[in-house]
Amino acid sequence: MELISKKENQMIFTAEIEESLANAIRRYINQIPVLAVDEVEISKNDSPLYDETIAHRIGLIPIKIDKTANTKIISKLKLDAKEEGMVYSDKLKGNLKVAYEKIPITTLNKGQELNIVAIVKRGKGEEHAKFSPGLMFYRNIVDIKLDKDCPKEVVDICPKKVFAFKGDKVVVKDSSKCDMCEACIEVCRKHKKNSIKIIPTKKLVIELESFGQINVENILKESVEILKKDLADISKKINK
Repeated sequence: MELISKKENQMIFTAEIEESLANAIRRYINQIPVLAVDEVEISKNDSPLYDETIAHRIGLIPIKIDKTANTKIISKLKLDAKEEGMVYSDKLKGNLKVAYEKIPITTLNKGQELNIVAIVKRGKGEEHAKFSPGLMFYRNIVDIKLDKDCPKEVVDICPKKVFAFKGDKVVVKDSSKCDMCEACIEVCRKHKKNSIKIIPTKKLVIELESFGQINVENILKESVEILKKDLADISKKINK
């Protein structure tokens, strides 16, 4: 594995693994248990939005993971807003914390109120999207072969800026950015040339994004661990 870039909630790296395994890890992200608002009790809503709309918005606000919470323990967050203006997710108060404090919920005019009790539980992404901790997607790294007569237009036509000029010659600047859109090959066809060959390799570029409940490293680790556990269980059943 080779790390390409890492941000607070995003990680991009390369790995030489089978696509089937990468896809299994991607699917098992939705087996990681996380917290989300499951029920909403609205006692007062003077805002312009329907109760159902507010409940839907609150349900999709990411909640920071708390290891003490499980399927048998229900936590509650309360929201009491009276101030004029936008009501943000930081108004949800309790023993749990929201991942992002400035997610807009609704707006209030002078004299209006919003009173909510949000019931939080642990769940998995296979049950509902609100329990999904993040996303993973991947693509092949390719090997690009250029002939000497490669048209110069491919440098500007490539949306990922894979090509560059070295003097008057077209060269490959960064093949890892290529997503095989074949815009460069179409340019070659217009010139009736076969100057570019895009050859998939065994390496994948894998991108992980977290919705904020847990960090990206833990998403990868927990997905792999749950997959390994399920495979071990299957192996035991087969060997019986």
